[in-house]
Amino acid sequence: MFRRLRYCVVCFLSKIPRGKFGTITVALATLVTTIYCGTLIRFPSDAPTPSPTEPSYDCKIWKQSPQHKTTLITTKSCSRNYFLLILVSSAPANQGRRNLIRQTWGTDNNVSPEWKTYFLIAKAENQTHSDFVDKEDEVYGDLIRADYYENYWRQSFKIMMAFEWASRYCNFSYMLKADDDILVNTAYLIHFLQKESTPEKKLFLGRAQRSPGVARDGKWNVSYEEYNHTHYPDFCSGAGFVMTYDVIECIVPLFDVIKPYRMDDVYVGMLAHAMGVKAVGHRGFLIPFENYEDCNFVPNVLLQHRATGQCLIKLHHIHKNIKDFLFNRKLGSYF
Repeated sequence: MFRRLRYCVVCFLSKIPRGKFGTITVALATLVTTIYCGTLIRFPSDAPTPSPTEPSYDCKIWKQSPQHKTTLITTKSCSRNYFLLILVSSAPANQGRRNLIRQTWGTDNNVSPEWKTYFLIAKAENQTHSDFVDKEDEVYGDLIRADYYENYWRQSFKIMMAFEWASRYCNFSYMLKADDDILVNTAYLIHFLQKESTPEKKLFLGRAQRSPGVARDGKWNVSYEEYNHTHYPDFCSGAGFVMTYDVIECIVPLFDVIKPYRMDDVYVGMLAHAMGVKAVGHRGFLIPFENYEDCNFVPNVLLQHRATGQCLIKLHHIHKNIKDFLFNRKLGSYF
């Protein structure tokens, strides 16, 4: 599917000659290719019904203790109730990515915002990075911090502290947990979540992986001592997934039972499976295959992975001005 998408909108436009009828040609070509892309990725109008299973334990009792259950340091609360809470995992050194997210899709500028973005940060071993993070937190106040050193294979600790902070210090309907190399089509995501057909409870939504086999070699290899089964429970890609408040609140007590796993998305799948919540797949979560480098625009995505730097700026610009894009009105210097 992605090979066909390579020839969609942005790449297609770059090959069209600008002659006497250039404007008309580009407008028609844009409309045709955008429609074509849309036919490649058809999103269901209704989200599948999640598992109705109720946890057999008290999901709220853990909050009676003021002591944190995880490596969470931050104790500040959300300033209001949000429809959507967005938590972005980010390394201390990735300040540039965080700033670009704040400048593009990560800020709701409405007087009464429906959603809010926070960044999940662990400790930096580099003192310069640590000092920069301290100053950044003073300026923006949107960092949620943990008491462990940043490490690629310890992302499950970030999941744990994120879930605890969200359910202990915030009130919201849905939470998007994402990485800092993605584009979020916030307007479209909000629209989708507000549909009557979207479940308000027991929802675990993303790019679902169905009973994937356990790798015994390569980058994701796992020893039998770490995990002695042949397949993992269903999970959603860690690049970005959505959960309802009730799911997150009920997962936190399971941290005492299910210990952190090296792959954070697999870990979330284990936790969801333990409380009887099924991973629901939606193709609006666009997670390109390995070594996919093209910065392609795809209409109606909820989230697109591997979008950083100028690619993120360009894709955000198109989604924000989609009507102008379709009819070839001036979009700026990125084309």
